[in-house]
Amino acid sequence: MDSDSVLPRDGTADPVVRPLATADEGAHSRPHRTKWIKILLVWLAALVLWEGSYRIIQWKSWQFPAPSHVVDATLDMLGVRTYFGDPLAEGWPWQRAGAHVHVAAGDAKLPKAIAVSGVRLLIGFSISLALGIFLGMAMWTWSFLDDLLGPLFLGLQTLPSVCWVPLAILTLGINESAILMVLVLGSFFATAIALRDGLRTIPPIYERAGLMLAATNWRLYRYVLLPASLPAMASSLRQGFSFAWRSLMGAELIFMLQNQGLGFLLNIGREFADVAQVVAVMIVMIAIGMTVDRWVFAQIERRVRNRFGLMAAT
Repeated sequence: MDSDSVLPRDGTADPVVRPLATADEGAHSRPHRTKWIKILLVWLAALVLWEGSYRIIQWKSWQFPAPSHVVDATLDMLGVRTYFGDPLAEGWPWQRAGAHVHVAAGDAKLPKAIAVSGVRLLIGFSISLALGIFLGMAMWTWSFLDDLLGPLFLGLQTLPSVCWVPLAILTLGINESAILMVLVLGSFFATAIALRDGLRTIPPIYERAGLMLAATNWRLYRYVLLPASLPAMASSLRQGFSFAWRSLMGAELIFMLQNQGLGFLLNIGREFADVAQVVAVMIVMIAIGMTVDRWVFAQIERRVRNRFGLMAAT
């Protein structure tokens, strides 16, 4: 049998049918795990080849670092001094080869920088999101406004975010407000365009059905169009975040403020010709961007699309 039938003790009620777990549920997850294991092995092999090539060829570490140097730079920004990039010797990796004096690590700069950048992103992205949603819905609602602002927003979306830096400096000075200005202007145009384009995919039959059910004026937007626009809003969130994150990193790279974000650490590595720190900070930026996109915005988009039956069957 494919299911178990459980009868109540009195035998009067209908049987409760409980489907048995099938073997396909476990088999379905195996290809997924195998795929990620293969990806992990490929990256691990690439890192081993990279590190091994450095150990054999012995190129200059300040020109192009090995993975071990990147690990040293990352741990140093966390307040831990290591020497994984040095040749294997007594005391490795906690003591430099041939050195008799332990060099103390610096402050844990990386967590502070991540916190500073995170606060800036939260404030700036909230402003960008509010402006993008308002203008995106306005352009979708009124065709004249779309004809007026649509081409302009599309052109401004293609403008690199660092191009806003000179304008921000001249108008607001070198301060936190200037960084937020670069972040907002570098991201909200993309959010508005993405939302407008997504709203255009709403089937017109939804609006006609709502009107037939006497959903007019604000009720039409509240109970019909707004729920139908949620998938488009979820997609615009992801795109807006990617533009906001890049804009913030570009602004922090140029603005030298007391509150030091990730972009500041990247520039410090450039100033001191510390290639390992530059690569380490870049990896942290990529990791944060991928993590937030995959585990926050992608999950929101997936749940919204699944709620409206827009997910492809797997």
